Parts: sequence; structure tokens; C-alpha cells
Amino acid sequence: MIGFGPILVLRQEAGFDKGHPPSSRSEVSPMRFRSALPRLAATALLTMAALPLSGPPGAAGPTSEPPEAQTVRIALRDVATTRAAVREVHSEKPFELVGLTWRGPAPDRVEVRTRTSEGWGPWIPLEAEEGGSQPMWTGRSNDVQVRADKRGQDITEQLQFIGIDPGRQAVPPEISTPVAGAPPVVTRAQWGADESKMTWPVEPTSTKAAVVHHTAGTNDYTCDESARIVRGIYQYHAVELGWGDIGYHALVDKCGTVFEGRTGGFAGEVIGGHVRGFNDHTFGISMMGHHDAVTPSAQTVRSVADVVAWKLKTKGVPADGTTRLLSAAPQGSKYPAGTEVTLPTIFGHRDAAYTACPGKSGYDQLGSIRSQAYDAQRAPGR
Repeated sequence: MIGFGPILVLRQEAGFDKGHPPSSRSEVSPMRFRSALPRLAATALLTMAALPLSGPPGAAGPTSEPPEAQTVRIALRDVATTRAAVREVHSEKPFELVGLTWRGPAPDRVEVRTRTSEGWGPWIPLEAEEGGSQPMWTGRSNDVQVRADKRGQDITEQLQFIGIDPGRQAVPPEISTPVAGAPPVVTRAQWGADESKMTWPVEPTSTKAAVVHHTAGTNDYTCDESARIVRGIYQYHAVELGWGDIGYHALVDKCGTVFEGRTGGFAGEVIGGHVRGFNDHTFGISMMGHHDAVTPSAQTVRSVADVVAWKLKTKGVPADGTTRLLSAAPQGSKYPAGTEVTLPTIFGHRDAAYTACPGKSGYDQLGSIRSQAYDAQRAPGR
């Protein structure tokens, strides 16, 4: 695939299409954008204006070459299934983040579990959308079990397993403040983004609201692993799902560290790929972890509030306001194309789509995020 960085493919099966991500104003798959070379030329100046942030002189960051991500792809139809309709995948090469892709409609249920030195872990549900599941951080492992069904029938043979080793940086990233007045952030260069994989043609927008997500998967990670998780999500979104970049504009870990996401999306205003039908005019920020039963940390909530307060204030948008957005989602969505919806200027993914995101406990924190963002917008010197 032209434009992608080095990838170790242990098993590549034909017949698996990339997903159709919600990553454009017209909600068309970026796979079509990649074949539209004239559009790339038309967006050249915008792309240059929306280059990733770079840290200040002397700021610590990755080595001159970003870590090399290695991907394992295994078609589950080639993996034996048990009587319990479970497929067990073994990879000779270890992975740290997993996902599942497919063609056509999403399964009703997708669950995975990994094996550690203590045995098999608990089954963890992955949210499923058209083309692929949300990724899950597993930590280092070689074995995973998968089960999935549609209308009560096993459909694991239709899935492809994706295992990603995001590589390791020689120098841990540091936080910097490359944009005056913005909260501190770990830039793409600092967390080790391989920019050769950024194939999405940048599209401008004007920000009217912020959308809060969670990455789902697991909360079982350390903050020292956060940059690797972001690189893994980037690899999964940009390459495995075919989106051409990471979907979120920003991500926040359990320690409150903010990571720059989509190219040009932190300092500038570009369309992301985070809420189908409402990517135009919204800024997507994702809490790293699964926040259904687990409440986001106070540090996470504070950082999300600080980022969205700053981002919305740059456009004169109040954190406690409402806005009207026009859906571009397909039929069958919560709000089909052409529907005008009034939403808070800070809302959750589930407010605009049929999804559990950002999880029950994450959604319950929206009131606190809004109030803290409101206070931040009115603080002296902000």
C-alpha cells in the first residue's frame, strides 16, 4: 500500500476490504480519496498550513526516525473453532494492541481475551462499527481468543484479526506548549507518529462543538505506555481501517496527559473521523480507557475540560451553550442525513450516534467537564 511505513505482515489474506470510516464532510471512505490525486494537489496549501505541531527547541522527543510498527493480520476462517464458537489465534510475533476487521455490516457482539503468564484474562467486549471494531490495548501477548455473532449465529469466520506492536521510542516523550495559550500537549513528533502513513487529504472546518469519546478496550495500562497506545491506535485507524490518519483530534490518558491526534486538528480546524455524520464542525477528544463501569480519573476530566475550553474559546463558542448541527450520516443512523440537531457545545458520542461511547461512567462526567470548561473560559488570563 503506497504511502505506508514499514509493516511486518505475517499473514495477509485477500478479500478483506478496509472499513468505511466516518472521516469526511461527505462521509465517503478515505480509500476513495486516495485515488483522487487531483484533490491532493488542491489541498496542498491547506495541508502545509495544517502540519503537525512541533515542540519548542530543546524539547525531548523521539529519535529522528519514528518507531517501526509491526502488524500481524490473520484471517479467522483459517483458525480452528471450538464447540463454544471461539477461535484461538497464536502469533509468533508478539503484539500489544488488537482489533478485528470485516466486510459488510458489523457483528452484534465482538469479544476478545488474551493469555498472560497467569492464564486467560476476562472476556472484553469491543464496540463494533462498519468495517472494524474499536482497538484494545492488551500489553505484550502472543495469544488471543475471539468470539462474535450476528443474530445469535457465529460469524467469526468473517473476521480478520489485527495485532499491532507499535514499537518503542529510544527517548520517552515530554510535554510541551507549542501553541500560545493552549494546554500542554505531547505532539505527533514527540509521541512518534510515522507521517508517511498520514494519507488523508486535510479538509478545513469551523469548530462549533466538542465531542467526548473513550477509546474503550481496557483501563489496564500505565501512563508510561500511553505514547505506545496512541501509536497503536494511529496504526489501526490510518492503515488497518484505511482512514489515512488517527480519527480523534486529541487523546487524554489516565494521568491527564494530552496527545495531539489528527494532523492539524489540535492547533487548527480540520475535519476528523470520530462521529459519523457529525465530523464537520466538531472537535473530537477521547479519554484513553473503557469508561462504562470505571469513572475517568480527575486528571483526565480536568485535562479534557481544559482542552475543550481553550479550543471552543478560540472560536467564541461558550462551553455551556448549544449549537445546531446538520447530520451527514447514512440512513439507519440515529440522525439520518439532512436532520438538523440541537446539541450542547460539549456533548458525548452517544448523543449523536447509536453507541455506548464514552461509556456510562464517562458520560456521567460530562456535567463536570462542562462546568470546569465554563470556569476555565472565564478564568483571568485565559
